[in-house]
Amino acid sequence: MADSPSTTNYFQGTGYALWTPTGGAQRDLGNIVECELTPSQDKLEHKKTRGGSKKTDFTQYNNQAVQIRLVLDEITAKNLALLLMSSDPTDNTDGSSTIRIMSESQISGALEFVGDNNVGNKVHGVFPSVSFGPTGSFSPISGDDFGQIEITGDLLATDYTDGTSDFGQMTVTPQA
Repeated sequence: MADSPSTTNYFQGTGYALWTPTGGAQRDLGNIVECELTPSQDKLEHKKTRGGSKKTDFTQYNNQAVQIRLVLDEITAKNLALLLMSSDPTDNTDGSSTIRIMSESQISGALEFVGDNNVGNKVHGVFPSVSFGPTGSFSPISGDDFGQIEITGDLLATDYTDGTSDFGQMTVTPQA
């Protein structure tokens, strides 16, 4: 991997995501329009109040969290089920599928993002524990653009046998 500054580090990301629901089989989520990871944490600052003015003399970070947001444009029963909090769709004899809206309180599983871009380093993310909740919306009427489904999930911390804990892994591979 080239050290900065280098034009080989410029990035134009593309890729796909593989979803494995808890107790289910891995599947491709289809075309992804947007994929965002947003880490957050609370900052607790201690202020020293001696010497005429308050000064920060210690900072601690608590409550770490990571959220993932996916915008999909392949409207399938299984993708809608992620947004509408449904278990696996029921396949009907006429080829259609039915989902039961809000039949589940959470949708959990593992998510993997595989970068397949031609420009820049490739990013590969493995998130062993993700919990999706109802956060986006779906419009069954599309204007001038393709319809989309927005789903947002929380990456949950995973504890390992060596005593460490994290929210998953990201691997960056240099472009060929």
